[in-house]
Amino acid sequence: MTKSKIKKQTVDKIGRTFALLFNREAMYGIDHPFTTQSVADFYKTITKGLNTFSPIVLIMHRDQFFIEEEPLDPRINVSKMLIHFKNTGLKSISFEKGMKNNELKVFVEVFTNINKYSTADRMKKALSGNSVNKVKINHVFFKKVTADDAVVSKDKLKDMPEGTPKASQIAMKKELMDMMVGSIVMEELGKSFSMKNLMDNPTGLSKTLIDTDLSASKGSDEGKGKSGSMIVEQLSTIREEVDKAVSDTGKESLPELAEAVFDMKKDLLKQIEAQKAMGVIYENEGMIRNETDAITDRVLIQLVREEYKKGKISVQRLGQIIRRLVPEPGELRRLLPKLKEALIEEGMSLPEFAQLAQELGKELQSEELAQALQKSSEEIGVDGEDLIREILINPTGAAELIYLASEIRQEAGDEKVLSDLLVDYVERIGSKMALDTAEQKGEEGGKHLKEVISKVESELVNSLKQKDIDTDVISTVEKRLKERMEECFSKLQSDWVLRNDSSSDSVKDKTILSIFEEGGEEGDELRTILEKVRTSVQRKSIDENDFQQILNEISKSKLDHAKEKQEKVNQQKEQKKKEKPGLPKGVLNRKSTLYFIEKEISRSARYGTPFSAILLSIIKVTPEKPIPKGSVKRDDIINAVLENIARAVRNTDVVGLLDQKKIVALLPMTEKMESKLAMRRIMKILQAGPFIINDIPMAVKLAGMVTAYNRDRAPTLKSFIKTAENELYDMINRLKNVQTLY
Repeated sequence: MTKSKIKKQTVDKIGRTFALLFNREAMYGIDHPFTTQSVADFYKTITKGLNTFSPIVLIMHRDQFFIEEEPLDPRINVSKMLIHFKNTGLKSISFEKGMKNNELKVFVEVFTNINKYSTADRMKKALSGNSVNKVKINHVFFKKVTADDAVVSKDKLKDMPEGTPKASQIAMKKELMDMMVGSIVMEELGKSFSMKNLMDNPTGLSKTLIDTDLSASKGSDEGKGKSGSMIVEQLSTIREEVDKAVSDTGKESLPELAEAVFDMKKDLLKQIEAQKAMGVIYENEGMIRNETDAITDRVLIQLVREEYKKGKISVQRLGQIIRRLVPEPGELRRLLPKLKEALIEEGMSLPEFAQLAQELGKELQSEELAQALQKSSEEIGVDGEDLIREILINPTGAAELIYLASEIRQEAGDEKVLSDLLVDYVERIGSKMALDTAEQKGEEGGKHLKEVISKVESELVNSLKQKDIDTDVISTVEKRLKERMEECFSKLQSDWVLRNDSSSDSVKDKTILSIFEEGGEEGDELRTILEKVRTSVQRKSIDENDFQQILNEISKSKLDHAKEKQEKVNQQKEQKKKEKPGLPKGVLNRKSTLYFIEKEISRSARYGTPFSAILLSIIKVTPEKPIPKGSVKRDDIINAVLENIARAVRNTDVVGLLDQKKIVALLPMTEKMESKLAMRRIMKILQAGPFIINDIPMAVKLAGMVTAYNRDRAPTLKSFIKTAENELYDMINRLKNVQTLY
């Protein structure tokens, strides 16, 4: 029964959610809500896929990511993830059915913590130590086993019967190893599997060819004389498979196949040379080279044919493809006749091929240049390889020196032009050398710049004196260098500041969007807007260095953010209108107020301690200016009064609300006379000025009275409250009567 295959739609979603998870962690950190959400999204997606297909493997191959055999969507930004995989030695991540959410969280923490787990091996140990069994790193699954094969554990090699003679043990182990080698050869190089192995790991295949051949040659009676025979045999099989793939496979896979066969050939020949240096003799080396040529030539010629057939490729582009696949000039010369024959068969004209040959000739010119450098280096007593290496390290400097030498030869008759050239040369080269020397001294190097540049320029001038240059010219150069020293030193100081500005180094590797993001602080509006831009850029696959597109996204996100912010404010206002305002801080509701009063009554009854209560009620509110209808509610006024009372009483006192009209301040350990003094103080504070309620000044008149606890008069909570309320009602009525009279 064929195993069900994971859907491409699911593969794409897994790839997108994993890449988004990695990018968010890299930007925000493991504990950020965005990262947490991405972990949850990826777990949901991967679990759905594992229900159909297990394991699901994310693979990095040739700077590209795959889920199983499907490449990730090219629109996904995987640049940072690719660097992470390369730096840590990661090749693949396998997720198996039954993976728990906590296992995934542990994996993400380990996988992204490069400071603590800098290599794939360290990650493996950390996952194993945390009992993560369903997520594996760089784990290979071997699934093809024929009916007559047996899976043998490597530990079985150690588990030989104790009574077996040593010679027999050796023979048995050798036989078992031969069986395992034979099985691996059939698995890795067999006709049904060699193409997949070639595409996935061409250098690994070449190593297997070498190792298998060495093992076979050592086990034969003829020793090393037959080294290479198995390589020829297997290359012949691979060539047949490649020929079949070239004929059957779609055009899109030809470039990948071409890269694979060229990588295999290059690595195979390199390893053969290494074995030869160790004394291995390959009598059929010519046959090996012929077979590798046949494999690569077939693929390259077909690739060139297909590219040219499309009719949309220029001669220059075709030359670039060929040069990339065949960088060695010798190989290029060997292939030119075959390329000419194939392209002319496809309809290319001779002038077009001549143009192509001219493009390819640039590589041949490079070889001729290398030979010229080798010859010239010998004439001046320098090792050719050293000269070429120095040119590669500093090609700009080398070009400047060659050009300078040319100009000196041309302008040797004009002392002024020659001195100008030399002064410019000394200042440019001297400044670079001075900065490098000062940098070696660390942060203090800037203090010695003038001293260093003077010394460097003197050394350069002394070097020029050794050349065949007129002494008058040298004297002019020295004089002008001294005159321009201050100007040169000022420029050098500016260059020093730029070189040591940490931000100038880091900006090189950052995108425009990343630079914008660094300007936003956590929690501010800019950071919020840029987070939306980042999400939009990833979703739309926008180039992070495209300034105009990034600016457009920022403008759009800014408008959206302002709109969302205003909508949120409006919602809060609407919600505030609907909600009944709560009590101010430090003010109790009726239930809590009665509880505290009852506790004071119990304490007084038990210990004889006194307490009093101040009862207040609002009797009149007068706004100082007309107010819109509905702008001020009764609860707003009561809360304003409560807030002021709460600030006026002592820390040991309790302020609460008996009902919508009556406010109480409970004064523990306070007699009636002291409570009256307290009430006067509180009333004076409350009547000192208007209350500002919703930006409207209002005069609030209150009635108040003091009730001291008397066990004989009102022993219970109910009787105490009733007595106090009656006294407050009497006070209110008296105040109203006074207001009526006056």
